[in-house]
Amino acid sequence: MNFFQQPLSLGALTLSNRVLLAPLAGVSDVPFRRICQELGAGLTYVEMLSAVAIHHKNKRTVDMCKRHPSEDVLGVQVTGPSPELVEQAVRILNEGSFDTIDLNMGCSVRKVIAGGAGSGILSEPERISATVRAARQATALPLSVKTRLGVSRNAISIEDTARRLAREGADMITVHGRTRDEKYGAPADREGIRRGLAAAREAAIRPLVTVGNGDLFDWASVRAMREQTACDAVMISRGALGNPWIFREVLEERTVHPTLEEWGDVVLRHLDYQEQHYGDTELAAIMARKHLLWYIKGYPCNKELGAHVGYVKRIEEGRLHIKEYLAQWPGDLVRFEGAHKTESRFGPNSKYDPKYEMHRQHDRGVGEE
Repeated sequence: MNFFQQPLSLGALTLSNRVLLAPLAGVSDVPFRRICQELGAGLTYVEMLSAVAIHHKNKRTVDMCKRHPSEDVLGVQVTGPSPELVEQAVRILNEGSFDTIDLNMGCSVRKVIAGGAGSGILSEPERISATVRAARQATALPLSVKTRLGVSRNAISIEDTARRLAREGADMITVHGRTRDEKYGAPADREGIRRGLAAAREAAIRPLVTVGNGDLFDWASVRAMREQTACDAVMISRGALGNPWIFREVLEERTVHPTLEEWGDVVLRHLDYQEQHYGDTELAAIMARKHLLWYIKGYPCNKELGAHVGYVKRIEEGRLHIKEYLAQWPGDLVRFEGAHKTESRFGPNSKYDPKYEMHRQHDRGVGEE
């Protein structure tokens, strides 16, 4: 059994492996989580929720908390502007159907920061401590925190932040290898991640899981993350968009490019899950568009296909376009054949964030910065 296939203890929870899916705003819904779980993700999360919205029982937020019976293990992520509001939210989530709760201290979206949440907390070290302390008191579930290296390159604070998180009783710490100001516009700093995780281990008051995050697009980048940071697990973010096979790739420790037949099975199943969860509505189709646009990368004539799937108004319309495409090409055609996968997708150090390839006026949970 290779390293990433080994079970992982997170508090009293046992994860089947060490390859986790990050909570992705506007992306990590039930259909996407189910696909990633089926392809090997050891833990998935409901996307980041606002502590304020949880407190007010916002309908959209309540709907986002739904869990499918097939989801064996599920976490939820929350962020808020004060320790008190985060504690209230954690107490509410603690009564839900979740197995673990994550505190977001890394979101770099401007409107989140302006509200004092996400990485807006990084310039207030005492609030970092108080927030984890309050959340720890509010739940016996495994508690984790996802954070960044600091506010900017001139204000790297990850070692102090990590120590605070560990001292207040976090069960898991995930470090994204960029600062708040860098967003996704610089290479992930694995040395910074290593320093942060090492500081957390030194300060831990209980068994602690350390997780590396950032620029994980294939087996090679995951292996480098493990070797250079000594992390216990990895958390995949953008690398899973249109490529849920990355979980299988890491677990098998080899490059995995699906054949067209394998690809078609997954894409059509994702559309089935989309319709099951959201119904046969135009909104369900609009929300599926971004996934279809991500999925088609790496195959011939994808621009022509994208011109169709990017405007579907019904799930069945999307199915028909995919099936017509499958009928045009041999089933053993390999995705990204003859091209390096990361270069063919987004690039590990690209300033482009594929989450912005959404129909943002329609996608719930995601707004302009």
